[in-house]
Amino acid sequence: MESREQIVSQAQVIFREVLDNPSLVLTDELTAPKVEGWDSLNHVTLVMTLEEHFKVKFTTREVMGWRNVGEMLNCLEGKLNK
Repeated sequence: MESREQIVSQAQVIFREVLDNPSLVLTDELTAPKVEGWDSLNHVTLVMTLEEHFKVKFTTREVMGWRNVGEMLNCLEGKLNK
């Protein structure tokens, strides 16, 4: 079982790589409009990279329902700790 802290630190590495932003800090309240370069294409890349890294699959409904990074991480945490 992965802790929330472990999930966040791994996800942060992925976000920094995909968005080419080495100083990006993930917070639950973070949303795409607040991050330079986080466009729809990079969003798809983020989702695919997270799925690949954590060996999970998100449904379209799940992805469309995320309003911020916190909801994305909650969904990921739920899949990892089933």
